[in-house]
Amino acid sequence: MKALLLLLFFVLPAGAYIGPGAGFGILTSFLVFVNALAVSLLSFLFWPVLALVRQARRNRRPLKPKARRLVILGLDGLSPMLVEKMWEKGELSNLKRLAEKGTFRHLGTTTPGVSPVAWSSFQTGVNPGKHGIFDFLAPDRKRYLAVLSSVRTTVGTEKGIAGRKKTRTLQTLLRKSAPFWSYLGKYGVRSTVLRVPITYPPEPLDGHLLSGMCVPDLRGSQGSYTVLTTGEPEAMTGGVQGRLVPQGDNSFKGEIPGPDGTLPCQVRLSTGGRIPKLSHAGGSVDLPWNELSPWATLEFTLAGKKVRGIARFRLTEGPELYCTALHVDPSKPAVPLGHPVHYSRYLAGMQGPFATLGLTEDTWALSNGHIDDSAFMKQCADIFTEREKMFSDALSKNPTGLVVCVFDTPDRVQHMFWGSGFREGSPIRTTYAQMDALVGRVMDKLRKDDLLIVLSDHGFTSFHTCVDFNRWLVENGYMVLKEGIQTVGTSYIGVDWTKTRAYALGLSGININIRGREGLGIVNPGDVPALTAEIAGKLEQLTTPEGDRVIRRARLGAGEYKGPYATDGPDIIPGTARGFRAGWNCVTGGVGERVLYPNEQHWNGDHSCDPDLVKGVLFTSWKHDREDPSIIDIAPTALEILGVTPPPHMDGSPL
Repeated sequence: MKALLLLLFFVLPAGAYIGPGAGFGILTSFLVFVNALAVSLLSFLFWPVLALVRQARRNRRPLKPKARRLVILGLDGLSPMLVEKMWEKGELSNLKRLAEKGTFRHLGTTTPGVSPVAWSSFQTGVNPGKHGIFDFLAPDRKRYLAVLSSVRTTVGTEKGIAGRKKTRTLQTLLRKSAPFWSYLGKYGVRSTVLRVPITYPPEPLDGHLLSGMCVPDLRGSQGSYTVLTTGEPEAMTGGVQGRLVPQGDNSFKGEIPGPDGTLPCQVRLSTGGRIPKLSHAGGSVDLPWNELSPWATLEFTLAGKKVRGIARFRLTEGPELYCTALHVDPSKPAVPLGHPVHYSRYLAGMQGPFATLGLTEDTWALSNGHIDDSAFMKQCADIFTEREKMFSDALSKNPTGLVVCVFDTPDRVQHMFWGSGFREGSPIRTTYAQMDALVGRVMDKLRKDDLLIVLSDHGFTSFHTCVDFNRWLVENGYMVLKEGIQTVGTSYIGVDWTKTRAYALGLSGININIRGREGLGIVNPGDVPALTAEIAGKLEQLTTPEGDRVIRRARLGAGEYKGPYATDGPDIIPGTARGFRAGWNCVTGGVGERVLYPNEQHWNGDHSCDPDLVKGVLFTSWKHDREDPSIIDIAPTALEILGVTPPPHMDGSPL
């Protein structure tokens, strides 16, 4: 995840991860909302009839339900090794209580064990070959570019009133295979699904859904912050830098970049004991030194329409003003954040503004030094609190059916603080205790006829050394650079495709340059099996100067993935040993100077390695005898618990 993920999305330069049309359909969102509100109104008017239909569907369930309600709590990245280590110290008593009442197991993850892949398999009960998500990024094989794997944005024009042309932006969820809650809906079983990754754009369901990973910010990126300083702006990854211009009266003027244009603002420093304040056209917010402000509402104009975002600010000496990514305002969303469309408005009315961005915690700002450890942990804690309020509301309002919620906090904290150790009071240990307390509160709210699943999509390990797979391919003759080119910054600019047989892209994939599949492919399809086996074998011989093995196992896509989308995945999945991960630049098509080099980023923990090394956790409130459960088993398990026969295409099996 890089920040929830993996900063993978943020590895791209700031301008490179802005989607076309500002990344989402703001220009046509009015009609989307009119249609959605009309549907909601009709649903309200026909509620008595719908309730009777739902009851009739529930009565048709083919299996006897094992519970009235199933609660699933996702704790992204929670490691079984750390859980067991804390148990040895007498900690995590609630998880221990759950394990003793029911069952605890290490949970097999996907290949690779990264969030978009694993959570897609969680939803669908199938391997990546059947849902089509193989990494954070996917290759545009015709143009040799890295694109977002889970959402496709297209922009076009259509004729409007009086023949006028209108811009139309459409976003499509690329995850194939239906999530298990859609099968529950066919039998009248309602679901509340909160912040599960790879649920954007939101799909209709019988119940409520708030989208998670891949919800864009107001600029259309996967999360780009702003920092305003009195110095000259500098280029940086993951954010945008602007100027604070002194006004001579202890105030500074600046501009906050929006989706189209900027929002002028003024920062007035402390005078006469007053708290510093940020003012803009829509209002103002206090800026206590070195503290994150409350959410502030910011309004921008895009193509003549008003669009609203929310952001938090932090003022530090310099002065320097940090502004989070511009989250879509849940009370007046520019794009649908969930289903039904008014669900985010309901949540905002109940608890106030909350983070809506798919990758919420600002790992890039921490990496770049624009917020410190304490500000980052405060941000994580506040997002956690917002999420628990939603979850608690769902538990109280939904006494039957399915309630599922994913908390990203463990993943983000471990990515950023793995290198700081596991001592008492460390961010990671504090976070695990926080998750344990959450589990305790959830258990206290369960009814006698409820069942509970607590799981993580993967575990964690260290990340101290980068592996530049593209440099390795160059040094071993599988990739060729154009004459005079020594290194490549991004997007394979400088690669000679007439001589290149393989290229690496994403966190966990090497692709063969196949004739007919790639835009300038040169490898005959019949030669692919021998070539992939050759590259995989050589990769497994890669060692450090000290003789440590770098690649634990190089798997072949043809053997790992089964299904209609199997050939869309990488041809080789190099599973690294602990401590090693794909280098930052090669993820998006760069070629550096060295195959192995130190990871000097603040991001020092990861799970993009051999999946056997980063299994997740699985706690169930009932006893079962499965010794090696996998994340693909959760969907069929949930269906069977709630009285629905799992469809035959699912690869998993009920626990």
